[in-house]
Amino acid sequence: MRNKVKRNLSNKNMSRLKLMAVVMAPIWVFASLVLLLGVGVKLVNADQPHRPKVLGIRDTKSYTLFAAQPNYADTLTQTINYTDTREYKLHAFFMSYRAPYEMLEAVPAFIEAADRYDLPWTLLPAIACKESGCGRKIPAGSYNPFGWAVYTGQTTGANFSSFSAAAWTVAKGLREDYFNRGLDTVPEIETRYTPPSANSHKGWQKDVTYFMNKLENWQL
Repeated sequence: MRNKVKRNLSNKNMSRLKLMAVVMAPIWVFASLVLLLGVGVKLVNADQPHRPKVLGIRDTKSYTLFAAQPNYADTLTQTINYTDTREYKLHAFFMSYRAPYEMLEAVPAFIEAADRYDLPWTLLPAIACKESGCGRKIPAGSYNPFGWAVYTGQTTGANFSSFSAAAWTVAKGLREDYFNRGLDTVPEIETRYTPPSANSHKGWQKDVTYFMNKLENWQL
């Protein structure tokens, strides 16, 4: 009887062990796979240089605006889009002096001619404002706000087809007849542009310099 009971207990224990083995086998297999995968990843990463994660940046060459290269961290780049505001400034400047509408239309020519002939962009408008009140006081139909070719003793000078044409002609003349000959400052330009002023009160250079500075620092 005792032997029979022992056999029954033994059979029950074996059944339980078999059941546990069946249940635990998938868990052991899964755990082994995870362990092997972790080891494999570590081995692969061991051969790669360490690169900290940086948001929005592929490499250090893609920085677009920093006073100094920042520490590696979660960093976003910033980009500045430059806009040339000179035309806006000059248009507002001329309007403040009630320049003729046709002269407002010529604003792009003033900027483009200055750039083409490598002149200070404020010089042509400043001369125009000194010589003709920003185009308000010119001989009828002359489109000449610069007093260009108005020689001593005369009241009229060159005539142009438009304010734009005048800007291009005067810019070319200033480059060839003044700047290329070493007359590249307002006081030096004055000695040829209007000798009486240069030889006396120097009012021309003072007013032209005033208008240049005012336009340069014009706030939109």
